[in-house]
Amino acid sequence: MRNVKCVLLIASLALIAGCEGMGVIGSTPAPAPPPAAPPTPEQVFKAFTAVNRAFQEAYERILDERGVRSVPVRRSDAFDALNAGLIRLGMIVESRDPDAGTLTVAAPAPRPLDADEWRRAAAADLPLMQKIMCPILGERFCQSIRFEPDGLVIVINATVLATASGGSEISLTTRMREIEESRTKLPRREYPPPTGVRMALDKIWTRFDQDLDTRRRSPERRVP
Repeated sequence: MRNVKCVLLIASLALIAGCEGMGVIGSTPAPAPPPAAPPTPEQVFKAFTAVNRAFQEAYERILDERGVRSVPVRRSDAFDALNAGLIRLGMIVESRDPDAGTLTVAAPAPRPLDADEWRRAAAADLPLMQKIMCPILGERFCQSIRFEPDGLVIVINATVLATASGGSEISLTTRMREIEESRTKLPRREYPPPTGVRMALDKIWTRFDQDLDTRRRSPERRVP
């Protein structure tokens, strides 16, 4: 009799365990949380204003560091070398006044950078943009925003002035001009990505130095 009770007890425990196991296996998963609400227009405005402010500060700092050069050559030679260098980089002259020493060139973004340089610049500055915007817009929406050059023209303004020592001082500024509305319908940034500004200035100065060196070597275009 004792053996029969033990067998019945073991069978009962096994049945209970089986029922519990089936309950776990067949349980309904918890519903997924609803998607986050899209940011309000006020939040979007606040986020882009913050990004523009940060990019403006970086832009002005970069211009102080790399936007001005002094060279020991005549103003006319420096102006011609700069003009030629910008054209070689794919920029189109919009206005040119050698006597005043002013030059404005423009081209569809991302010039003077090429597509690969733009991708590298955008990738370098994306974490900064997301650090500013994500706390305001939310991670999901923020992660979808990218640097896109479509619909933008890069404008470069140059001034070449004569120095008291007979050399030249060259200063560069740049801005973005919108020619088409953004496909995302989001506001445009007012300033280009900081890394893109650095890369563009370095590329312009390199081309300028190359053209100036070519002029020094040319008997017909001798530069002192």
